[in-house]
Amino acid sequence: MSVIASVHNLSFAYPGQEPLLRRVNFHVLPGQILVLCGLSGQGKSTLLRLLIGLERPDAGLIRLLGKDITSLNAAEFNDLKREVGFVFQNPALISTKTIFENVALPLIYHNIGDEDEIRYRVDNALEMLLIKDFQHHYPANVSLGILKRAAVARAMIMRPKLILMDEPTAGLDRISRGVLLALIANIRRINHVSMVLVTHDLLAARELGGEIGVLKEGELLQPMDFEQLKNCQDSFVEFLFRQLEEEAAMSGGAPA
Repeated sequence: MSVIASVHNLSFAYPGQEPLLRRVNFHVLPGQILVLCGLSGQGKSTLLRLLIGLERPDAGLIRLLGKDITSLNAAEFNDLKREVGFVFQNPALISTKTIFENVALPLIYHNIGDEDEIRYRVDNALEMLLIKDFQHHYPANVSLGILKRAAVARAMIMRPKLILMDEPTAGLDRISRGVLLALIANIRRINHVSMVLVTHDLLAARELGGEIGVLKEGELLQPMDFEQLKNCQDSFVEFLFRQLEEEAAMSGGAPA
């Protein structure tokens, strides 16, 4: 089975600072989701920035779809982006364009399809994310939950083999969060797309299934499923679960 994404002995530090990531290793198979968890400042978002080429590693290897991204020139990396979708923590929609126009942007930028093809693809994505009724709205006139779903629709519009997501549920209420997680899981199942998702939300990781890797002091613990992680004897993981139980008790939700 081919590997969609892999990271080998990845290390990174911002100039003048202590290493943020140390010897990080993982791989993602076709249709698999890897959820990267950890507290703020542990390097989760930086790891995604490295995967999309916004930062360069100090050491190690990053391969996406079989290609070493650090060896690609600008044109080659631009071609690779046609097969990799990205969802920012901030939905990053263009305020002067409608939801429909925002979702269509990657198709127009990469010159994919005529007007009918673009309409078909965008309609399909909007329906899958349950936001077709908002297609003519501008970002300022819809809720954060709708904006986040539109960002996911835009990330999947090129029919990528891999989607990277940075804290997709951040800032959402419990209902909006649950809807978005269900839609993300549905997209992965129907499109058989691989995903790497970073979050501080352990419950989101459980609901999405797949493997969970915890970033601890710059190192990634061996990814495992939720129940294995819950029974892990690592003190940092135990702290994360205690924190989760405290949050559930305060909100009246069910414990993990």
